[in-house]
Amino acid sequence: MRTLRKLATITSALGLLVLTEASHLSEAGAADLSTGPVQVQEPVNERVDRTWEFLIAPYFVGANITGTSQVGRLPATDIDIGTGDILENLRFGAMLRTEALYRQKFGAMLDVAYMNLATANDTPLTGGRVRVSGDQLILEGMVFYRAYNSPQTSVDVYAGGRYWDISLSLDATGTIAGNFDITRGDDWLDPVIGLRAMHMFNDKWSVNGRGDVGGFGVGSDFTWNVQGGVGYHFNKVWSAHFQYKALGVDYDNEKSGTARFAYDTITHGPLIGIAARF
Repeated sequence: MRTLRKLATITSALGLLVLTEASHLSEAGAADLSTGPVQVQEPVNERVDRTWEFLIAPYFVGANITGTSQVGRLPATDIDIGTGDILENLRFGAMLRTEALYRQKFGAMLDVAYMNLATANDTPLTGGRVRVSGDQLILEGMVFYRAYNSPQTSVDVYAGGRYWDISLSLDATGTIAGNFDITRGDDWLDPVIGLRAMHMFNDKWSVNGRGDVGGFGVGSDFTWNVQGGVGYHFNKVWSAHFQYKALGVDYDNEKSGTARFAYDTITHGPLIGIAARF
């Protein structure tokens, strides 16, 4: 009987020990769960921060050119060329703007616009032919600083140069005056300063504008440019732009005789372009 009481006492002690140890293990496990690292899956961030951003934008301007020009000893001639005249006599044209932006702060842009126009007429009296042609190259190189930047709006201050190369040619064969080939023109570089801004209304539509002045007697007496319009964004890469652009210049090389060349014009018209940003 005394032996049975001892066995019962030992059994009870062992049970109490097991329960106590289990309790300790449960508390330790809970402590481990509360203090150990918890694996949480981070949401995918679709935005990629780029060090560089690039833009390529071919475009077309339905240009109208009005003003005056003087070549050599000839008197100043009024210029009034409409879009239809340019398209009818256009032999070659190319218009392209490219940009590079560093960390959404500093950038550079290059814009080239070239037109080659030509027309020819027969001279019935002599059976000759007179061909008139003109080349206009406008090349802009600018650097800019993004003075204000938010998800919807950006404002850039820019400065650089606008290079002009204007050439007029007259080629005659079999005329009363005989055969001759005359080419006159000039090229110059204007310093330019300006401001541009863009605002996104939503993920599809934006509005943008740009204006600058230059020349200051370094190249031309004065040059200016104003353009603005809307953009439609198909996605984060491709967009289409519809603007109106006006570009003016007042240049005179102040030479005399056959070397004289003056060009005081405004080139204006609707601009249509497509842009790729990557």
